[in-house]
Amino acid sequence: MLLLAVGLTLLIRGLVITFDSDAFAADPDAYRVIAKTLRQSGVFGLTGADGTTRAIAFRPPLYPWLLSICMPGGQLSRLAVAGLHLVLAALTACFVFLSTRHFAAQLRQSSRLDGGDRLGLAAVVLTAIDPILLRQSVEVMTETLAATLAAAVIWLWSGWNVAGATSTRRRGSLVFPLGIGAALALAYLCRPTFLVWAGLLVVATPLRFRNRRGLQSALVIASVVALAVGGWTWRNARVLGHPVWATTHGGYTLLLANNESFYRYLSEGQFGQAWDATSFLNAYAHRYEGDPREAAFWRRDWAGKPNYDAAVSEFDDDRLCYESAVATIKRHPSVFAWSMVVRVARLWSPFPHAVEGRSTLAALAVGMFYLALYGAVIVTIVRHRRRVFAGRWWAIWLLAITLTGVHAVYWSNLRMRAPIMPAIAILAVCSVAGKQPADD
Repeated sequence: MLLLAVGLTLLIRGLVITFDSDAFAADPDAYRVIAKTLRQSGVFGLTGADGTTRAIAFRPPLYPWLLSICMPGGQLSRLAVAGLHLVLAALTACFVFLSTRHFAAQLRQSSRLDGGDRLGLAAVVLTAIDPILLRQSVEVMTETLAATLAAAVIWLWSGWNVAGATSTRRRGSLVFPLGIGAALALAYLCRPTFLVWAGLLVVATPLRFRNRRGLQSALVIASVVALAVGGWTWRNARVLGHPVWATTHGGYTLLLANNESFYRYLSEGQFGQAWDATSFLNAYAHRYEGDPREAAFWRRDWAGKPNYDAAVSEFDDDRLCYESAVATIKRHPSVFAWSMVVRVARLWSPFPHAVEGRSTLAALAVGMFYLALYGAVIVTIVRHRRRVFAGRWWAIWLLAITLTGVHAVYWSNLRMRAPIMPAIAILAVCSVAGKQPADD
């Protein structure tokens, strides 16, 4: 059944990639050019017009590094990216299938032949056809990798039971915390947001396993993640002169979510429509010609070609964005509070915004899919309310809390919930699992 699940995933994703003529054509987040620089020069950075390379920390390193492996000739082909994304999709299918068996076994005390495999197959299919994951499967972006790593953590956490945590065999008792720590470390190097999830899981571990092994396991997970954080921070301190532990892109995403243009849009009650960011982007391009920390800067009608200060480092630029966003929040605390509600609603909204060029019928179909999925999740929570909040399920709920908390403040849209969609599929299929008492 697992092979069937993987095969269906590869078939569905492969067909989407094959028939999308624009698959992997764009590079909106510069991952392709970073990977090319890394492959050709060994520097995680960008190559200028004069051929010189510049080290950066603008993007997290894992996805560009994987892309660089797929370009032995120095060029990233469509086939190479497709192969990488299909491998990630297959791994996600495995993690989803095995996780669903773990959860189904708890809910109904079934063997893998007594419904667990069928539920696993259903969860894999839901993941394979998920509209967000389908859309991102043809983009040179991190969502596909992030979903795989999140699914890996959930699989390890769900299979880690009390017996494993209290094993007298030290080697056996370390397998799960080491695996979870490694998966979380990779997830952090894919998206720094996952560091919040890692912290929550470290705290949750001794609460789930109330014994000395639980505390030791938490320390193991924390140590592995700390190695990744320390290594990336040390690299950035060495090449940039600043100990950047995440990326130098966070300031922009905070400012994108908290600026005068967006706040004005919310104050005018237009939040049901897509925000036109043209005025923000125009002013942002001229940020070196005034003080973006002042409200007057954003009210100016900026015209002409922007002037860039070559002496400003990406770290300083990131700080300026952070300070500008914080200044906006301080000027409009009530709008900031409302904007958090709007961002959370957009993160979890079943319907995408109606924008120019987007089919209304397609948007409606996507919305109906997610409404059905959410409905099934609610049924699972109601039917199994005494079990779905047990320790085995905490990784899912803590990931939901992480994404909600982070994107309540930073920029948010449907795409930002991509990492948790495999877990949502698992929760949805558990709505039809029978009710039987089971231990964590």
